[in-house]
Amino acid sequence: MVLWCCSAPLQAAVLAEAVELAQMSLDDLLRVEVQSASRYGQPLADSPASVRVIEQEELRRHHYRNLAEALSSLPGLYVSNDRNYSYLGVRGFNRPGDYNSRILLLTDGARRNDALYDQAHIGNEAPIELDWVKRLEFVSGPSSAVYGANALFGIVNAVMLDGGDVNGTRLSAEVGSGASRRLGLLAGQRMDDTRDWLVALAASDTRGSDLYFPEFNTGVDNGWARGLDGESYQKAYAKFNLGHWHLSANLSSRDKNLPNAPYSTVFGQPGTHTVDQHALIELAYDGLLVNGWQQQFRVFDGSYRYSGDYVYTGKIDNRDTGRANWVGGDYRLIISTWPMHKLMLGIETQWNTLVKQRNFDVFPATSYLDNNHPSRTLGVFVQDEWRLSRQWLLNLGLRYDQHSDYPAITSPRAALIYQPNEGATLKMMLGNAYRAPNAYERFYDDGGVLQKANPALRPERIRSAELAADFRVAQGGRFGVSLYRNVVRDMIDQVVDPTDGMVVFANQPSLQTRGVELDTEKRWPSGYRVRASLSRQWSSAVNGSELENSPQWLGKVVLGMPLAVGWTLASEWQGVSDRRSLVGRVPGFGVFNLTLSCEPMVGWGAFVLGVHNMGDRRYLDPASSAFAQDALAQDGRQFRLRWTLPL
Repeated sequence: MVLWCCSAPLQAAVLAEAVELAQMSLDDLLRVEVQSASRYGQPLADSPASVRVIEQEELRRHHYRNLAEALSSLPGLYVSNDRNYSYLGVRGFNRPGDYNSRILLLTDGARRNDALYDQAHIGNEAPIELDWVKRLEFVSGPSSAVYGANALFGIVNAVMLDGGDVNGTRLSAEVGSGASRRLGLLAGQRMDDTRDWLVALAASDTRGSDLYFPEFNTGVDNGWARGLDGESYQKAYAKFNLGHWHLSANLSSRDKNLPNAPYSTVFGQPGTHTVDQHALIELAYDGLLVNGWQQQFRVFDGSYRYSGDYVYTGKIDNRDTGRANWVGGDYRLIISTWPMHKLMLGIETQWNTLVKQRNFDVFPATSYLDNNHPSRTLGVFVQDEWRLSRQWLLNLGLRYDQHSDYPAITSPRAALIYQPNEGATLKMMLGNAYRAPNAYERFYDDGGVLQKANPALRPERIRSAELAADFRVAQGGRFGVSLYRNVVRDMIDQVVDPTDGMVVFANQPSLQTRGVELDTEKRWPSGYRVRASLSRQWSSAVNGSELENSPQWLGKVVLGMPLAVGWTLASEWQGVSDRRSLVGRVPGFGVFNLTLSCEPMVGWGAFVLGVHNMGDRRYLDPASSAFAQDALAQDGRQFRLRWTLPL
């Protein structure tokens, strides 16, 4: 196989974009336009926030399995998992059991958080596959000034592939540890300068690992959950570009078995599982008016379905369901014809027509919860990018949001950017953001069993300040540093009411996180590249106590290097310091991952061998109050072999 890879020519249609990016200098890469910081394309240096980008070449080298794995390689980010969902921590904030509602997930700029739980799904439960992503952008800090709710701690924007990025058909098959199997199909074509199409399909099934939980070692089950960690999903995505018009659609369904007995369910027995289904169709337009002004608008129709079966003693099967439908649209006018100014005016609205929750026992038939709370939102916003001089840029943004259940909220953002030369960028950024309580937090009540509702919840708000500097170092090198401070008021948290012992969501006093992030990157013309980061943060509640699941130290090293002609080695090390859990502490850990890949061979395709947690390190993530365990064990060493064949 080595000789075949070394002698085979590169499939230009498959890897043209990756090769182009690999040959660019670091300075050119830093000028690649990002879309997510301001809702229009702008160079990284001009964005009014700290933005991290993982371009296509790195995504393909490391062959990350999902959004969560890719994001965890970035400075200041870390991921926790409870064997059901993946949760993204940002700069020390990742409350156990939080459904990523303080992160805004976008695909090509379109909101993907659902209207019921406000979830940003980033693991295998995500509505998209990483194979379909051209570039991944993460914007740190509050961005409600242009996006409204949910953009408290950051924005994840997956820039999806176009048909011209594929120009053909690719079939992929993968097998791995835990009896995992995956099939994928990606097809696309650029028809001419204004038209292209893309269609993507993926299906996966895995038995999962046999897991040991010492908390359930009672002599009956011996603490082992065997064959209860299975997962399967099916996903589809289509995208059509017709001149200035863009039509996209996405469907996904994920079924996950739960081996760790959440919510006091029976341990060691099958039947407890959850199903998450997403659907979205969107029509967008991006073009110029006769006066040179740019107009952008989109209309969308989305839905989300959740179903959870929970098996209890006495053959009681409890079912928990959630359904949400929403429609909406936005319009933006970007005026760049005025001297020294780039002005954006926008309006955005969303009608959540169905927000329904149910909880009932299947047998014997007993209903505990059946409610529906539709809502609507309306936001108007303005942003002015003002070039004060060649070295100075001022970015001011303001958004006014009206939620049908709450008084109006105003969110400002300001960034002053100084570029003394082409090798240095200094930024000072201030911003406010908010998140209204979602329907689950306000209205979920299981009939007095575990959880009760709190309709009086108030929106939570954040105020952020950040100083960031970025310097070019020699040829192909850069170094960056960020200092930040976030203060959250009226934070919504799940607590136990001491009067009745029931779990309830309540507004908490203020808390703060502050810290520093250091990161560096170096690229060589020969194809070698390395990036590394070190993050130190301090988090505390108003009483001075440390936040749960908030590591003080994060370290990352990401390496890519060519081997023999046609072969590439990619590796990464991630270190996380110890964290506070709900009742104790979880030890720190370091994990090393390795990926070996081969360029496509004529008639044979491309091969990828990946090893996750190569040292078979045992490590834990803090658990939420839904579990009897204080911390949950994560996967040990895992292998996977992937084959991709261009057709």
